[in-house]
Amino acid sequence: MVKKIGIIGLGNVGSATLKSLAEYSSLVSRRTSLKIEIKLACDLRKGKGKIAAKYGVAFTTDVSKVLNDPQIDTIVELIGGIEPAYSFIKEALLKGKNIVTANKALLAERGQELFFLARKVGKNIGFEASVCGAIPLIKSISEGLVSCEIKKIYGILNGTTNYILYKMGQEKIDFSSALRRAQKKGFAEKKPHFDISGIDTLNKLCILSYLCFGVWPSLKRVYTEGISKIDMLDIVYAEELNYRVKLLAIAKRQGKFLDLRVHPTLVPIGHPLSGVSSTYNAVYLDTQPAGDLLFYGRGAGGMATSSAVISDIVSMSLDSKISERKKENIILKNITTVRSRYYMRFMAYDEPGVLAKVSKILASQHISIASVTQKEKLRRKFVPVIMITHAAKESDMQKALLRIDKLSVIKSPSQIIRIEDF
Repeated sequence: MVKKIGIIGLGNVGSATLKSLAEYSSLVSRRTSLKIEIKLACDLRKGKGKIAAKYGVAFTTDVSKVLNDPQIDTIVELIGGIEPAYSFIKEALLKGKNIVTANKALLAERGQELFFLARKVGKNIGFEASVCGAIPLIKSISEGLVSCEIKKIYGILNGTTNYILYKMGQEKIDFSSALRRAQKKGFAEKKPHFDISGIDTLNKLCILSYLCFGVWPSLKRVYTEGISKIDMLDIVYAEELNYRVKLLAIAKRQGKFLDLRVHPTLVPIGHPLSGVSSTYNAVYLDTQPAGDLLFYGRGAGGMATSSAVISDIVSMSLDSKISERKKENIILKNITTVRSRYYMRFMAYDEPGVLAKVSKILASQHISIASVTQKEKLRRKFVPVIMITHAAKESDMQKALLRIDKLSVIKSPSQIIRIEDF
């Protein structure tokens, strides 16, 4: 059986997909009796025609030729961003074509209406490559775990931020130095805002929310905090307390409530997620009845991601469909109502009575202290003080932090990092 596809976008992933199909199409044919033929590749940059020619693929800069070709069964969208990707996918669906995309930002923002349209016209959208690159996470959840209830998701979903935090701890360097190291190695963009602010992780969490809970959350309603405020001191002190700092995507189903958030988190050393290093991704699922599951592997990179793209092309060609997630009556929790333990770091004047003032504020907000450690003086007059709290309400912690930073004996801003007890 021959299936003809069209590819829009010959960037890193698009070029890698051409290369992978050239090298592994015979393997796909042996395993599936399916021959995948790239009928036409499109990119607005004329220079990309050289890449298509290298693999014997016809090339155009006119996207309408791909969308209107009656022989093309599946459109592979790999240009990224919201527009014109959204318009191209919508038009392709209306013309009766299946879609394969790696576009997590588009799915997070417009996925609900695109999936609705796909169901309406009887077509499907494959998006394995949109979360965790080569890791076969989407199909594992939608097919392998179809009989399981997913209670919790903990994900390291962005290789750039994981690399930065890993290098800060490994080499004892500050955030800016680790970011420059990541950029030099090609692990971070020149403008890395979407990665370091947590937005990329947020987009992927929204996709997982749909897969696992049937909820497409509004991006604005999910608490998102990046890693730019993490100090190397916090990583060092966390290690001393037997924790590592990770940027986690967290989803917890609690009855009719769904807790979704993205933020730096202290993960106990010994938990599988604490050992995820460099640019690797990992997703830890708490499921019933399958139990705890860990997915681990390369989360980015052209060749790694191309394997997920090809997997979706095969699925579309064999009429395999990701099971529809019915919308449930679920209420998103506000971060202010969430309870957790906290790591707190204050830069305090080295004089008597400071801890008493801080403790009094915490007690007034119903926050109890589990441990206190005073470190050696780092700067003139200031001493780092590390506290670990018992479980407290987020709103209480934020109120306490505002009051503490107004104390004349504290050099603000103080640091808090949430602790996750798995």
